[in-house]
Amino acid sequence: MKKIINETQSLCPECLKKIPARHIEEDKRVFLEKECPEHGTYRVLVWSDAAQYREWMEQSVHAEPCRSGSEMEKDCPFDCGLCRGHEGKTCTAVLEITYRCNMECEVCFADTKKERYEPGLTEIQRMYETAYRNGGDCSIQLSGGEPTVRKDLPEILRMGKRMGFSHIQVNTNGIRIAEDPDYLRELKVAGADLIYLQFDSLRDEVYRKVRGKNMLDIKLQAVSNCERAGIGVMLVPVLVKGLNDGEVGDLIAYAKKHMPIVKGVHFQPISYFGRYPNDQGSLIWDRMNLSDVIACLTGQTGGEMKAEDFVPRKRYDSHCAFSALYYLEEDGGLKPVTKHMQNKEVPEGTDFARKANAFTNKHWKLQDAEALPLGKSSRAGEARPGSKSMKEFIRRLKNYTLSVSGMGFQDAYNIDIGRLKGCCVHVITYDGQAVPLCAFHLTSLKGERLYKNE
Repeated sequence: MKKIINETQSLCPECLKKIPARHIEEDKRVFLEKECPEHGTYRVLVWSDAAQYREWMEQSVHAEPCRSGSEMEKDCPFDCGLCRGHEGKTCTAVLEITYRCNMECEVCFADTKKERYEPGLTEIQRMYETAYRNGGDCSIQLSGGEPTVRKDLPEILRMGKRMGFSHIQVNTNGIRIAEDPDYLRELKVAGADLIYLQFDSLRDEVYRKVRGKNMLDIKLQAVSNCERAGIGVMLVPVLVKGLNDGEVGDLIAYAKKHMPIVKGVHFQPISYFGRYPNDQGSLIWDRMNLSDVIACLTGQTGGEMKAEDFVPRKRYDSHCAFSALYYLEEDGGLKPVTKHMQNKEVPEGTDFARKANAFTNKHWKLQDAEALPLGKSSRAGEARPGSKSMKEFIRRLKNYTLSVSGMGFQDAYNIDIGRLKGCCVHVITYDGQAVPLCAFHLTSLKGERLYKNE
């Protein structure tokens, strides 16, 4: 029996016109249904656990509109910049500093096969300024294309640090940093705080399917070089149902083995925009979603992770992302500490973007490159306030926490405009606009982009 959960708005996957939509519950799952007068009805799975969907729905907290944004002319999602109807400041600013790449993956946000304009340093400075105007000291992610193909990447990092950004990530496929450890050290000295490493699998079979070539040795060498250079790594697997969703537990085990350099694993179920194989068929409609990722985490970690460990990460819409924090105990087990490691320096009621920035600075950066496993005296149960063991425990806690998170990017099939309005992950364009990432990369069935950014 169908139950309507809520009414919203979406886009037609064919023509990208705005159309009414609704979330419905059926067979204990949640679907998005919508109908275009010209192209017909669409129905796509968005959450596999309806009870969890409703529970998380109660945690959504909407913010005030972006009053300093631009005037709305065509209505959301056609006026991004940000417009005055947007309900969230920037928490992560994605600066696409190049269209070029040293790979041609089957799956990619970007259309790197088409030559596009590449911003110079003056324009990149303007992009940094836009990010600061919209989010203050937000997290910066240098992306592309592949940012390491730019010879001036170290200067771009130094520029960001001079402008006051505390946390700058480099989003990379790992080829350059695996081949050239001296270059990686140069990036660290220039200001890179985290390597946001594409890391889909521990099997070359998966890389051949998703990336078009064997990549496992490169990924492992990239992590090894980061260990030597003392720079933190976030592993970022793209998950495809039936291909690598059975490796979620193995990826967590690998991350544990390489702590404290590996700071976390950020899972991304495949989204259907940019480039992706055209033979996906029913996978688009019965797609992997965030509740499936949580089920994989709880089912493949031998009971170490439980569903209640994971909490909604994007409070403007609680179904955008999830996260959990775990402390690596000296016996090799993971202890959930999500509820005990809130940012006390950020008061309750503070806007989400600021909370997210504080979280990133605190948990995604290697706090002490010299941190090593400590003796038994550092166990939490044996530590006493003011004692040396307590100090050692706190020191260890800063480094031996693992962030486990997931984000489900929206595409033309499952886009919810209400959710889009609360997005705080923004692509900064060359001309000084801030566009929610899902809107920026969204493409129709014909491959037409909602935002050209030529």
